[in-house]
Amino acid sequence: MKTWLSMLCACLALGLVVAGCGGDDDEESSGADTSQEQPTETQAEEPSGGEPAAKAASVSMKEIQFDPADVTVAKGGTVTWTNDDSVGHDVTKKDGPGPNFKSGEAGAMDGGDTFKATFETAGEINYVCTVHPAMKGTVTVQ
Repeated sequence: MKTWLSMLCACLALGLVVAGCGGDDDEESSGADTSQEQPTETQAEEPSGGEPAAKAASVSMKEIQFDPADVTVAKGGTVTWTNDDSVGHDVTKKDGPGPNFKSGEAGAMDGGDTFKATFETAGEINYVCTVHPAMKGTVTVQ
């Protein structure tokens, strides 16, 4: 009888220890989830929070849109556009500071073609694909 009672007590004690550990894991898991969300928010805030702008950015032209549509580069930075689509596109400055740029005649950039522009003047430059006028983007130069 004493052996059975000892085993029962040991099992109950082990159950309490396991249950106690399980509660701690849940709390730590919640903390881990929260900490995973915080870096995402921090990363989203960093570019507008005074972080130095990148010297280069890449934009894909796919599914009749620029991706990303808005990029930021430092003065002297270069943006590279790549036509990853099956239809022709171009990149044409619409307005903003600095010299005009155009990748070529309408549709001149076939699939796989690239176009690069370097930006020396700070400000916001709006550009468009003249083949698909709904394709619009912005380069912000800091």
